[in-house]
Amino acid sequence: MKSLISILALVLSLGLANAQQGGNRPQRTPEEMAKMQMERLTKELNLSQTQQDSIQKYILSTSKEQQKIFREAGDNREAAMKSMQALREKQSLKVKTFLNEEQSKKYDELAKQRGFGAGGQRGQRPTN
Repeated sequence: MKSLISILALVLSLGLANAQQGGNRPQRTPEEMAKMQMERLTKELNLSQTQQDSIQKYILSTSKEQQKIFREAGDNREAAMKSMQALREKQSLKVKTFLNEEQSKKYDELAKQRGFGAGGQRGQRPTN
């Protein structure tokens, strides 16, 4: 009985450790990533259909470029992160050209909430 409980505890702890490390999450396609981002932006910023149509192509392009950067980066994560930062800045500037003033402010707030500053760089996470 003790050995059964020990084995069960071991299996559960390994499962939890794997879940905390992210496990084997399936990689999303650029189209899926762009769709999710557009849905979130449309909801949060109340985008018109014209704005959605205009922004969609830039988000899809960025998603494809992100996938390419990670694929080509190999072990050089630092270079990949710098490239990603520049890409996010470019996308942010382009998206904001299609937004009105109120939406632009909200867009900046959303970026800060997600850990990105106005320049697109991920901010420091609070330590507990």
